Amino acid sequence: MLDIDLQSMLQLVEVATRFDLPWEAEQVSSELVRSGWEPVGSVSLPYPKRLGFGDFLLGIEYDGDLVAIGVTLKEWQADWNSADYARTVAEGYGDKIDDCRELAARLASLFGQRFSVEPEDLVLDADEFPFVHAECWKIANLHVTLGLEHLDPDDTPIRISLYLSQGSMDKFN
Repeated sequence: MLDIDLQSMLQLVEVATRFDLPWEAEQVSSELVRSGWEPVGSVSLPYPKRLGFGDFLLGIEYDGDLVAIGVTLKEWQADWNSADYARTVAEGYGDKIDDCRELAARLASLFGQRFSVEPEDLVLDADEFPFVHAECWKIANLHVTLGLEHLDPDDTPIRISLYLSQGSMDKFN
């Protein structure tokens, strides 16, 4: 079982459900900073796009109308000299997918104590988000995705990340 502070992710979801719709990246950043997330590294203007909270790093990504928040929950560095890393990649990430599924069950249970949690299909662009495996839910006005990602086995880490993006505007129009 992965040792990850899930309460911080519940707090993040709680804050995100209160964002004004439609999300604007600058407003999202400001609300997160007010809730305790802090700018990390060099601050890009007009607002910080990388934030930290405890051991978590968060990025605010946007493409046209889509604004997404991504938080790295766990990361394994690329290391072909490591037998574990080589086996994980060669055998199709089975152990990491199991870790992701177990974490997804814990998150869904925790989120379900506070919100209605409905499973859903992936809404993020699979070409932009290199998921090996993903679990997706609809929570309030949010699309929530827990994904196991690996862009390039030669030089990028394997990550388990949580993504939040705004829900459909249909019910608000």
